[in-house]
Amino acid sequence: MRKGVSLYLVLTSAICGALVMAVEFAGARMLSVGYGATLTIWAAMISVTMLSLAVGYFFGGMLADRCPTPLPLFGIVMVSGLLIVLCPYAGGIMRTCYRTLGLKWGVLASSLAVFLAPLGLLGMVSPYVIRLLSDQNRGVGFTAGGIYAISTIGSVLGTLAIGLWLIPSHGVTACFRVAGTVALFAGGVGTVLSIRKPACLLLILLPTLVRALPTPEVKVGMKYTTPDGEPLEILDVTDSPHGRITVIAKGDYLLLVVNGIVQTGIPKDLRSMGKSDGLAIQYYQELLPYMVDDPEGRRALIIGLAGGMTAALLERHGIAFDAVDIDPDMIAIARKYFSFTGNAVAADGRLFLEDCRETYDFCVIDTYSGDSMPFYLASLEAFQASKRVLTPDGILAINYIGSPSGTAFASIYRTLEEVFDNVMAIRGEDSDRVQTITLFASANPFHIQRGWLDDRPAFYGVDPISETIERLKIKPDTSSAQVLTDDHNPVDLLRAGEGLRWRRRTMAAIGDRVIF
Repeated sequence: MRKGVSLYLVLTSAICGALVMAVEFAGARMLSVGYGATLTIWAAMISVTMLSLAVGYFFGGMLADRCPTPLPLFGIVMVSGLLIVLCPYAGGIMRTCYRTLGLKWGVLASSLAVFLAPLGLLGMVSPYVIRLLSDQNRGVGFTAGGIYAISTIGSVLGTLAIGLWLIPSHGVTACFRVAGTVALFAGGVGTVLSIRKPACLLLILLPTLVRALPTPEVKVGMKYTTPDGEPLEILDVTDSPHGRITVIAKGDYLLLVVNGIVQTGIPKDLRSMGKSDGLAIQYYQELLPYMVDDPEGRRALIIGLAGGMTAALLERHGIAFDAVDIDPDMIAIARKYFSFTGNAVAADGRLFLEDCRETYDFCVIDTYSGDSMPFYLASLEAFQASKRVLTPDGILAINYIGSPSGTAFASIYRTLEEVFDNVMAIRGEDSDRVQTITLFASANPFHIQRGWLDDRPAFYGVDPISETIERLKIKPDTSSAQVLTDDHNPVDLLRAGEGLRWRRRTMAAIGDRVIF
């Protein structure tokens, strides 16, 4: 075998090592749009990656013994590139897996159906290269160790390039296209080097055809009717480093959807709403202005901006605020579509709490999605950091999604009780279904003044908002709950089933076409 081909085989093993990580990273991000950014996604994707590589190692070694020439290897690389390029077009497969098997098993089936073949083909490369180079003067052990080391170095470089640059800057589809193009080009060059015929140079031009493929993303402007009978239109789709952000108009609401979960729902006529109309739609964070005698001139810190619903409601009461969101794209979308005009900074909420030297009358933690939550904002230490930024009579409010009878909710409630003398929770509906629960915590007892009466039409009998609040107050049984800490915080595990049920509720409301 010519020295040039041998060196190129080594380079090919490094390239394919990087491509494995590209497919794994981009695959997890693609799946998270439909199935959520949870441990389930990574468990499925890592398992399928390892299984695919095992299959590839076995058949790659077997094929190399039968056909110990470079040409079949480069053909394998080119076929893998073609399959990688086609991965973003697998929305129909994912939708079918979800509708057939549901969320829990649908994600594993989707991973197998979409990624087993390209990853398996990439797994064939290293044993094939080892077999071809073992005919040289070096021993098999040295060759195998060297190839696996070089392939792993390629994986490291690929991980850094994909995680820190390609996906954050250009999105998931671009990652698949770049990875597929690299594989097609690498296989084409290897074929030319192996055959040395001028006609084979045309193979190098094959990657240019990738640019002619249509974009498979959800189309902005797409309209359809949701399962509950309301018209829906997609207004914007943004792939940020933290997930796919979709803005949709559904009925009378503008919705902000992140990885298939609704994070904000704001009435289109928000400007015409009264001060307390948020309470009428059971947005109980708006109780904060009614927990003080005079909210005018008070200050709030909001961790987790999303569409800015909390900020908009607090601002109506003359409350100044500072908003923090980890995703700068989220802040930009809130300003563009949800009329957010306030002060906001892109930063990690926990670090902001730890470094903050100002004090606030209110602190709102609204970072818990239906699928998962940043555990480091649901721990004893996080709640202690929140208490430090509050005035002596300040109030912490937490927007939580889960079941009122769930162990995770009870654990968060108990952890709050370790830090604050007074804790109160109000659920969104009178049931144990997964729902939005608002928790309040303070050093002082809660006193809710019914200032909303001045802003609402006259009524007779019991004040409906007061009645609803009293009816939906809930105190969980915390006898078997645990205190969540930075060191031991299994909150995602405790509420894994609840996350799946919440996603089903979301899909029932907005359909799966906007998700897959």
